[in-house]
Amino acid sequence: MRAHRGRTLLLLCTALLAAAVIRTARRGTDPVTLEFAVFNGSNWNVAVQDSFVIVQEAMKRFGESHPGVSVHCVSGIPKSDYSEWLSRKILTDDAPDVMVVLNEDADRFVKLGILRNLDPLIEGSDGIDTGALFQTALRMGRLSGHQYCLPIETMPNLMFVNKSLLQKEGIDVPSTGYTFEDLYRICVQVTKDTDGDGVVDQFGIYKYGWLDAAVSAGAKLFSDDGRSCNFNSEELKEAIALMQQLTALNQGQTVTQEDFDDGRVAFMPLSLAEYRTYKSYPYKIKKYSSFQWDCIEMPRGGGGENQSRVDSLLAGISSRSRHPDLAWAFLKFLSSDEALQTEFFHTMPTVPVLKKVLEADDASDVLRGGNDEAGSLDSALVSDVIENGRSEPVFEAYQSAMALADAELKQLYGAQDADLDVELRSVQQKVRNALTQYGTDS
Repeated sequence: MRAHRGRTLLLLCTALLAAAVIRTARRGTDPVTLEFAVFNGSNWNVAVQDSFVIVQEAMKRFGESHPGVSVHCVSGIPKSDYSEWLSRKILTDDAPDVMVVLNEDADRFVKLGILRNLDPLIEGSDGIDTGALFQTALRMGRLSGHQYCLPIETMPNLMFVNKSLLQKEGIDVPSTGYTFEDLYRICVQVTKDTDGDGVVDQFGIYKYGWLDAAVSAGAKLFSDDGRSCNFNSEELKEAIALMQQLTALNQGQTVTQEDFDDGRVAFMPLSLAEYRTYKSYPYKIKKYSSFQWDCIEMPRGGGGENQSRVDSLLAGISSRSRHPDLAWAFLKFLSSDEALQTEFFHTMPTVPVLKKVLEADDASDVLRGGNDEAGSLDSALVSDVIENGRSEPVFEAYQSAMALADAELKQLYGAQDADLDVELRSVQQKVRNALTQYGTDS
């Protein structure tokens, strides 16, 4: 009887062990679905066709190189709704494995423990060569001293030049290394009343703002962690003084987009995405078709460089992903696969984060959109602008602090008699108070 019981128990244990082995084996071969979150359309506020088709192609390629793995992505979410949609997913414990992270959400997600620290993955045996990426773009994903996101797209601002207008006025396009003084001198020359009615109707510049000037003057407005600010520097003072000079040239007239579209404005900063959108198919009927135009670097202030603002589209991994290794593999694929980054570059008005793609023989032709007149815009210039550019800080209070500063500083454009030392000390105190309310000021 006891022997029979022993044999029964042995058979039962053997059966349970076999079942466990089978379940384990099945788990190793069961299909895996990675959830990927991304919004529809462009991050750079330009029109794109079939943006989700490119995302689908990326998911398909990854699946083909990883048998048994599929990537699922909800389509049709506009960027304006994306942050709220993603936050709801996270609150219901349904965070995607890999997610595009908007700049305004990144710091908060890190503080809440939503994003995985990528440092061990980057430095591990299955890591990534971060030196192959544009460092300005990479730095945007470094938060609280650690890399939490990788860039998958990047975007510099450049200065748009109406070459036809300058030629009409007998002025050369500014050369490399041009200064605030050079920009102002040209604006003085082109600003005039062309029809003799006593009202200025041709202008020097449109949409150029204090932040553009501050960056290339060398002003650093916030510490990297957002715990302190500096709005009363000599560099920012120089930037505001330039804005006052440029504003005074217009003699009370408001420069509009229509003025620019009609060819009556010499300069306008714009993102490279805007340049590519209006230079390439299917936008051959260009928005700016009445004059020849090109892009050059930004002017520099006395203590600064010809430096541009550079933004990047970031993506990270959920700290609760059930498939962290595959999530890391997919994130790496998005950021550093040469073929995928090349396809993004060729089919979308964006710029790759992988430097090698901009070093390709055809990269300049892609940027110019087949426009032979755009001779000064080449991949070497764009690469240099990105690598030496200034990315915006990524901390939770940044948007609100900048909105406050923007409102205060724009009021100084027309205040020619204002004491800038006094005014900037006031702005400094107000921004610092705002940071304190968010608990970020030291």
